[in-house]
Amino acid sequence: MTINEKVLEIYHDYYICPHCLGRMFSLYATNTTNLERGNSILLALTMQLHENYLSINEKNDDTVNHLRLLAEKAKFVPAIKVMEKEGLNFDNEITEPSCYLCDNIFSDLTKYTLEAIRKLENLDYESFLVGTNLNGKIINKEDEFKVRFKILGAESFKSHFNREVGKLLSTQIKKSTDFANPDITIIFSLSFDSFSINLVIRSLFIYGRYNKLIRGIPQTHWDCRRCKGMGCVNCNYTGKQHQTSVEELIIPEFIKVSKSTGAKFHGAGREDIDVRMLGKGRPFILELQNPVLRLLNLENLEKRVNKITKKKVKIRDLQFSNKNNVISIKTNAENTKKLYKALVQSEKRITKSQFNEFLILLENQLVGKKLSQRTPERVSHRRADKVRQKYIYELNGRFLKSNLFEFTVKTQGGTYIKELINGDKGRTTNSFTELFGAPLICKELDVLHIDI
Repeated sequence: MTINEKVLEIYHDYYICPHCLGRMFSLYATNTTNLERGNSILLALTMQLHENYLSINEKNDDTVNHLRLLAEKAKFVPAIKVMEKEGLNFDNEITEPSCYLCDNIFSDLTKYTLEAIRKLENLDYESFLVGTNLNGKIINKEDEFKVRFKILGAESFKSHFNREVGKLLSTQIKKSTDFANPDITIIFSLSFDSFSINLVIRSLFIYGRYNKLIRGIPQTHWDCRRCKGMGCVNCNYTGKQHQTSVEELIIPEFIKVSKSTGAKFHGAGREDIDVRMLGKGRPFILELQNPVLRLLNLENLEKRVNKITKKKVKIRDLQFSNKNNVISIKTNAENTKKLYKALVQSEKRITKSQFNEFLILLENQLVGKKLSQRTPERVSHRRADKVRQKYIYELNGRFLKSNLFEFTVKTQGGTYIKELINGDKGRTTNSFTELFGAPLICKELDVLHIDI
């Protein structure tokens, strides 16, 4: 069956608009719109029928009936003009028929565009994408139609709607569509008699580095162990294990300025609660959720946060980032090099000369070699119990007192420094304690540098 024969069969039973007619034959004559394709099909068919009518051999009832069908059922203006010109009778109702497939949704896309523009007011964004959730009745009706008329290769309702509304929106709001990573996705929920719009706003990612200048605060919020965040006497009804955290000190200003609904803190590893993060700081990425404003002045934000968190936390090097970088700082944490400074206390007293001998032993046994560390007892309740191999790059030491020493150690990311020093009852080998021959305790620990 030719396209012309199929079109006549369709309009014998139903009226469909030129948009939907073009969609049904989208496989043919690409690089055009469905509306243009639909009108072109009807025009070509009208021209063929008119030529047949003007031919002495083809002037028959079928030709006139087909022209009448296009004039009456398809409401195609060129076919109406042919009928009028040739003085042929037909029923020319003025009433606009309703498209069987889209119920004239495609004939008036402006109302959908205007409502989307209203929803987008006051939002910062550079790119968008249109998506659609269709009512099942629309989908089922179209599927049955295509089966009945044996139509293959038609473009879906969704694809046509998304593209055409996207084009109208782009013209109106002067923003571009982004199929891979739009700032905002506009989701239309459509039925034949109603629609609604939901905006999916892409998170805003901001990279930076933080210094933790005091001991006693964790990197992120911890729920109270006893009440699991519900609030109890043990936590003074705060629901928190610790009064504050690096995350809680940094995030509020970002949420306030961007008008976000919330935020997530992604750190490149973490230090213990009693460990300071010095030097150029630890890399982190803030994920601001559903931000109203995206064009943030990061320099001003940095100053505001640092003023509020003075002597506790300091941030620097802020720049806009993306989700891929979050994945990167998480997966590459073990490939980093970290420089630590540790204040170590001994249970036995030694001389400076003995310390120097011990330092040489440490360098010979540890530097340039791999360390075996079984998951420490102190974190075994929340970490998998396994043995990790970690590399020691550099090690230096300084004698302070007969029972007090200072070490700087550069290691592979993920090395447990406290256990490197105390041995963790043999779970870490070789350890400082093991090589010293007497217990050593890490009294203070600072991260001096993280090399990514």
